[in-house]
Amino acid sequence: MTRFLRALRSRTAAAAAAAGATAVLAATFVQAQPAAALPPAQAICNMGTIAITAARGWVPLMDPITVTTDNTEVKAEVTADVGVDSGAEVRLGWEASNSLEPLEGQEGPANFANHQQFFETRTAFMLTRIVGTTTIQPFVRVSGPSTARATLLHRCFTVEDATS
Repeated sequence: MTRFLRALRSRTAAAAAAAGATAVLAATFVQAQPAAALPPAQAICNMGTIAITAARGWVPLMDPITVTTDNTEVKAEVTADVGVDSGAEVRLGWEASNSLEPLEGQEGPANFANHQQFFETRTAFMLTRIVGTTTIQPFVRVSGPSTARATLLHRCFTVEDATS
């Protein structure tokens, strides 16, 4: 019986070693793929606070990200903790395709946040096709009375290939 158990353990150990070697080879192959096979992604975060009023108009939510592609659809996403005064909302616009002014509601949702009793995390994204080099930047504005305020904290912005 002891010989049988030893032989069984030996076969189990050999099978485990073979499975482990296979996993290492597979992981090495996946990691050895060229960088072009992985979707390009860029991200920035700012843990600071911005406070805006309706009178200020469009305000950059984050610094711009520059993307260079050959006719690729990209997904740009923003997220922030937002507090908005009663009777107001925060609108989201994107400066993309090297336009001079943020475009509201043309490539993604325009309403970013409404008044709530407490701050809430908000996330929105847009899809756009990029050819060549383009700068993408999210902007926000307060829609409401000129004295209405919004405060945005813990903001992040990502741009990634949407085709993968």
